[in-house]
Amino acid sequence: MKIYAKLIKSKNFKNFYNSYYFNKEFELPFITAKLAISKDFYSINKKSKWITNERSRKTVHLLRYNNDCIFSTSKSINKDNSLLNCRIDGLNNYKPDLFIIDFNLKLKKNLLINTLIKKRNTFLITSKTNKKKAEFFKKKGFKIIFTNPLKSKNDFKIMFRHVYKLGYCRAFFETGLTFLNSLLKYKLINKLYIFQSDMKLMNNGSNNASYQILKKLKLKKKIKINLNNDSLYTKDFNYV
Repeated sequence: MKIYAKLIKSKNFKNFYNSYYFNKEFELPFITAKLAISKDFYSINKKSKWITNERSRKTVHLLRYNNDCIFSTSKSINKDNSLLNCRIDGLNNYKPDLFIIDFNLKLKKNLLINTLIKKRNTFLITSKTNKKKAEFFKKKGFKIIFTNPLKSKNDFKIMFRHVYKLGYCRAFFETGLTFLNSLLKYKLINKLYIFQSDMKLMNNGSNNASYQILKKLKLKKKIKINLNNDSLYTKDFNYV
């Protein structure tokens, strides 16, 4: 059997290896995050769980598949009760692995994620002062990581470096705007995907954090993809 190779001229080859170069240079996972907002820049829909349409949500599953693990918070998971897995036909529904940040151990006991505990690695990141309390979750199948409260950029880096040493090179963040604010503040996000609905929420919309952070993002780089009137923007950050 003959194998033919063809040279394709492109200026974007470096983007393909961005995460690899980042991993090797800093020994940290390449961090991608997503955010869903309305046309009038609200990140919370008071009357519905969803802001964007079904096609946008299916695209999020593809983004999950392209990462080694998902990060979320107990606050987001308690509110949405999401499986946080990749639900695409033909792909592994028990992936990616999941990291839950929960320093006060407020994670509810009866959640959908518990149905996947024995089928994927599920980590609970909590405070060192919660060792006894964490035993309950450990018996349920959670893998416990004790770390310092995330009060500084260095605290975040220590946590991420631990995650990288566990073998996770690409992390996908699905959190609320408040936590996303912290990642942006400490310049820890490498790539951000912003799904924007074509509808305005007006009085039905709200934000947990400052509206200004959304305005500062300046949605310019639009991805050409058919999301049934929704729009997808991306923003790259070149810092650590």
